[in-house]
Amino acid sequence: MSTPLIQLCGIRKSYGGGDSPTVEVLRGIDLAIHAGEFIAIVGTSGSGKSTLMNILGCLDRPTAGQYRFAGEDVAALNDDELA
Repeated sequence: MSTPLIQLCGIRKSYGGGDSPTVEVLRGIDLAIHAGEFIAIVGTSGSGKSTLMNILGCLDRPTAGQYRFAGEDVAALNDDELA
């Protein structure tokens, strides 16, 4: 099978910590989207949809896990490449 266009492995995102309690918004998201596929991200209010979209759009970075775009690890990209 071909390499997915978007591949998430164990994506986690949390906010807070230190003096405030840590809130885990995404808890181990695994997702593979191949070229030409259409998907819908649905869920109740507060379920992490916008957080996931911000990570997919490279506007935010996950706390843990790996995001690969066209086989390339997004964590290794510089700001110009992310844009």
